[in-house]
Amino acid sequence: MLWYKGWLETRWKLLFVLAFYTAVFIIGANTPPPAAESKVAALMGLARLSTMIVMFACVMMAGTGITTQPSFVVTKGLHGSTLFTLSLPVSRFRLLTARTSLGWLEMAGVVGSVCGLWFTLPLMKAVVAPLDMFRYAITLVACGSVFYCASVLLGAFLEEVWRIWGSMMVVGALWLLCSKTPVPASLNIFRAMAEGSPLLAHSMPWVAMGFSLGLGAILLFAALKVAEMREY
Repeated sequence: MLWYKGWLETRWKLLFVLAFYTAVFIIGANTPPPAAESKVAALMGLARLSTMIVMFACVMMAGTGITTQPSFVVTKGLHGSTLFTLSLPVSRFRLLTARTSLGWLEMAGVVGSVCGLWFTLPLMKAVVAPLDMFRYAITLVACGSVFYCASVLLGAFLEEVWRIWGSMMVVGALWLLCSKTPVPASLNIFRAMAEGSPLLAHSMPWVAMGFSLGLGAILLFAALKVAEMREY
């Protein structure tokens, strides 16, 4: 029942993310294929665009933890269904775990559709092997998990509108940290999703993926502790 309830609360957000991406894909599909010498630059552009779409999906699908909100409606204070959710005979740990897992699976589904549709473009089919595209999808999911978990943590104590703004600020802060400071290339999550991705480097950024998953696990653990201790 927890999964079904979570699905009812997130299905319109998932549809919105897919509609947004479909519009971006249609625009990209109508762009003339680049010359041979600019294919690397085109792949870089597609990688960066895919990264932005993944960030958008992470912010949208992370939800508000235990606190529920109607789709695309921002309310002040607790929404009525939150009291019903808290009254269910399950622990807050199980509540947050179920809702977080569902949102993560939806985010991973968006990533799969992104990579699947990009691969239908003539440019991608000509220069990218199916295995590299599959590896790229895994990279996006692993590296995007840290942003998803950061948004989950913010949702544990912030209302929806502030969670969204806070998540965007976290993404911007991490980008500045990775681009303006001497962060090792192997730990640069943004590089792992762009020029260091399997699309261009033809190798898996294992260190960046492991760092992202490890940091995401810490953030998720913090979110669980906040949810268990918070007074609603």
